[in-house]
Amino acid sequence: MSGRQGEGPWSRFLPASYRGRIALAIGAALVIAVVATQLLLGLFVGTRVQREVTQQLRQQGEEIAAVARDDGYAGVAAAKRFLPGTRVVVRRDGEVVYWSDPVQALEARAVVTEGDIEVTLEREADSGVWGEWVVPVVVGGVVLVIGGAAWWLAGLASRRLRREAQALAGQAERVAGGDLGARVEVDDGELSRVATSLNAMTEQLADTDRRQREFLADVAHELRTPITSIDGFASALVDGAARTDEDRREAAETIKEESDRLCALVSDLQALTVADLDQEVAREPVDLVECCRDVVHRLERTAGENGVLLRGPGDGQEPIVAETNGAHVETILQNLATNAIRATPAGGTVRVTAAQAGGVVALEVADTGVGIPAEHLPRIFDRMYRVDTARDRASGGTGLGLAIVKGLTDALGARVEVQSAPGEGSTFRVLVPVAAGLEA
Repeated sequence: MSGRQGEGPWSRFLPASYRGRIALAIGAALVIAVVATQLLLGLFVGTRVQREVTQQLRQQGEEIAAVARDDGYAGVAAAKRFLPGTRVVVRRDGEVVYWSDPVQALEARAVVTEGDIEVTLEREADSGVWGEWVVPVVVGGVVLVIGGAAWWLAGLASRRLRREAQALAGQAERVAGGDLGARVEVDDGELSRVATSLNAMTEQLADTDRRQREFLADVAHELRTPITSIDGFASALVDGAARTDEDRREAAETIKEESDRLCALVSDLQALTVADLDQEVAREPVDLVECCRDVVHRLERTAGENGVLLRGPGDGQEPIVAETNGAHVETILQNLATNAIRATPAGGTVRVTAAQAGGVVALEVADTGVGIPAEHLPRIFDRMYRVDTARDRASGGTGLGLAIVKGLTDALGARVEVQSAPGEGSTFRVLVPVAAGLEA
C-alpha cells in the first residue's frame, strides 16, 4: 500500500522518504522563523536609519540656512554640490528662492527655520552596506545552516523509523516464508503498535497452523479406525475366515456401522467446509418455531432409544419469523440437540425452544445431562475437541458438531452462548437476528 494514499492531491509534491518530509517540515518552520526575524530586524534598522538621516538633514539644513543668509542664491547652489541625492528648497518670507530637481524614493525629510529663511531637505533613507549586502548574506547563510541542520536532524529521526520498519519487514518476510516463530522486539517507539499487532497476528497464525495440523491428524485418526474395521471384516468375508452365518452377519453389521460412521464424518466435514468458505448466505423468511419442531420430530426416535425425553415448542406457540437461512438453523439445532441427547442419561430431558426478545430470537437447547466442566468450556467449539472422548466416540460422535455450530452461527451473523456445570446439565443459546444485516 502506498504511504501517500489518502494524503490529497498535494502529496505528489512531497518527498517520498520520511527523512525528506521531516527535513522539509523542520526547514520550513525554521525558514519562516528566519524570515519573520528578518522582517522585524529590517523594520528596526529602517526606523533607526531614517531617524539618523533625518537628524543629519536637520544639521545640513541649518548650514544651508546660514549660507542662504550670507551668500544668497549663489551660495546655496554652490553648497548643493556637496549634497548629492538630496533635494533642497529654500524660502524667504514664504517665497521660494532656490530649489533643486526632485529625487525619487524620498524617505527622510527635515525642515529648518531660521528667521525669515526656511530650508527643506529630502533624501532617501539608505541603510548602507548593511541593508545592501550584510543582512541578505547573513540571512542566506543562516538559511543554509538551518537547511543542513534540518537535514541532519531529519536523518537522525528517520534512521530510527527506517530501522524499526526494516525489522517489521524482516519479520513479515520470515512469516511469509513459513517461520511462524518469528517475533519482533516491541519498544515504546513510533511503530510499537504496529509491532504489537504484527506479533499478535503471527501468534494467531501459529495457533491456527497448530490447530489445523491437529485437526488433520484427528481426521486421519477418525478415518483410519472405521476403515481398518471395514477392511478387516471385508477381508474375513472375502477369504472365508467368516465361516458361519453368524460370523458373516456380524461382519456385515460391523461394516454397515463403520460405513455409517464414515458417512457421518464426511457429512460433518462437508458442513464444516461450507461454514469455512464464508459464502454469501441465502436468506428468506423462516419460522424458527417450526424449525425447532422439525428437529424435535427428526430426533424423537434417537432420543427414545436413549431413554431421553425430547420436548419442543408447544402447539399453541405463535410463529416467530426471521430473515435467515432455514437449513443452517436446522443444522445448528440438530447438532446441539444430538449432543444434548448423548450427554443426557436415561430418564433425563432435552428441551428445544424459541423465544423472541426485541430484534433477536433466542433458540435454546437445554438438557439435564452430565454438564461440562468449566476448564473445557473455552475449547468446546474447537474442531475434534471432545470433553469425554470415550463416551463421544462410543456414541458415534465425530467431534465436529459444535465446530459446525460455531461456523454456521457466524455465517448467519448470530451468536452462540453456553451455560453449563457438571451434574447440572447444559444450555446452549443461539441468538439469531430477526432482520438480515443486524448483529446478534
